[in-house]
Formats: sequence, C-alpha cells, structure tokens
Amino acid sequence: MTTSNELGVRVAGIRSYNSTESCGHYHMDKMQGRELTTDSIQSAFRMFFFDGNELHVAAIERILQKLRNIIELIKLCDSVRLYCCSLLLVYESDKTAKLNYKTDIRIIDFAEFQTQSGDGVRYDGPDEGFLRGLESLVRLLGNLVKEGNEKKKDITEEHEDEDEEKD
Repeated sequence: MTTSNELGVRVAGIRSYNSTESCGHYHMDKMQGRELTTDSIQSAFRMFFFDGNELHVAAIERILQKLRNIIELIKLCDSVRLYCCSLLLVYESDKTAKLNYKTDIRIIDFAEFQTQSGDGVRYDGPDEGFLRGLESLVRLLGNLVKEGNEKKKDITEEHEDEDEEKD
C-alpha cells in the first residue's frame, strides 16, 4: 500500500542541509519517496527538518500555520479539483537567529486543475482528496512538533537535575 492511497500524500523528493551527511545535505529522490510507507514517511519529514544537530520545530510550526491557511482556502473553493499537483515546502534558517525561519509553501504542477468532470458535469464542494492530503500532512508535521517539544523538555529537565546536583 502506498502513502498516496493511505494518506493522500507522497514524498517526491527531499533535499536539506545536514551536518552529519558526508556531502553536507540529506537527499531523497522520487523513487525513494515512492518506497515510503505510512510507517516510514514520518522519518522522511523528520530528516527534512533535521540539520544533524536539532529538529527545527519553529520552522515546522510556521509551515503548519501556512498549511492550515491553505486548508481554509481550499474549503472555500467550490468545484475546484487539483489532480496530481504537488506542494513545495521550503524553509531556510538563519544561523545567527535560530527562531528566524523563512518558510514558503507553493502549490505546483497543477496541470490537471479542473472545475468539471470529463462529461461536463460541474464538481460540487471543495476537493476532498486534496484536503485529505493536506490534513494528513498537518497530522504528520504536528507529530514532529510534539516529538521535538518532548525532546526539548527532556533536555531541560536533565540540565535542571545537573544544576541541582551542583548545589
């Protein structure tokens, strides 16, 4: 079973900075993305937002807000269908200001944009398939935020324990 069928989402490629990779970046091509399962797709998104040192939770939160805005817009688009389109997710971190992320989401490759079926019948309501994919992506990225916040909490508690031992 593919992630497209289960989640309405498939990874078509990833390229992100990662200090632990020999070439300085993490790369996943379209064929590797097709091999992802509903169990492994989470780790692909984790690698996209992980630079070798930390998971960029603030960038994920900004992307999530933009995804939620897109969901609200798509819900307003009566009769529009976006078949075979892609989302381009981009984030760029400023090394001097860790919380200052430039983020962008683009809907691309929408050559199959339609407002009516092949027999001329106008579609009714928003594109439920596209919404399902967006909502799956929100859920997957939301899981990463929770994971990142739990790790930060654990690290903070470790430091507090060390400080108490010093006193």
